[in-house]
Amino acid sequence: MSFHDLPQDWPTRSLADPAFAADVLDLCVSDDDRTAGGLSVLLCRPDGSLSQPIFVADVPRPAALLEAVSAVVLGSLHLPGVDGLVLAVARARGGVNDDDRRLHQHAIEVCRRALLTLHGTFLVTTAGVFHLPVAGQLRSAQPRDVA
Repeated sequence: MSFHDLPQDWPTRSLADPAFAADVLDLCVSDDDRTAGGLSVLLCRPDGSLSQPIFVADVPRPAALLEAVSAVVLGSLHLPGVDGLVLAVARARGGVNDDDRRLHQHAIEVCRRALLTLHGTFLVTTAGVFHLPVAGQLRSAQPRDVA
């Protein structure tokens, strides 16, 4: 699925499903936003459905992204009906890097302290949308046969 074939009832579905959240991010983060770079936030209702998309542009360095995540999470505490969020770093190209992983960990910690549900963290580029899994979702390496 992609944003081209989202189901008709997509606004009522939960963004807790990473594949579905990726499709919604693909819809909400424009090509211009990906090229310019920034932070995309999908604010969610208690049932996980989309309440409001937000895009924070012109965030020049990794430390500023961490600050932006903190500000968005703390600000969303005062919004009625917002119980969680989906975060995405937007940039033109490149794969997941250590700065993205630090931002993901920071988002986990800030959301945990704020008692907000973090439905997922993603990287959105012109090449696609990539999910950053939490540790419980990572597969452990298969043991190698050492002979």
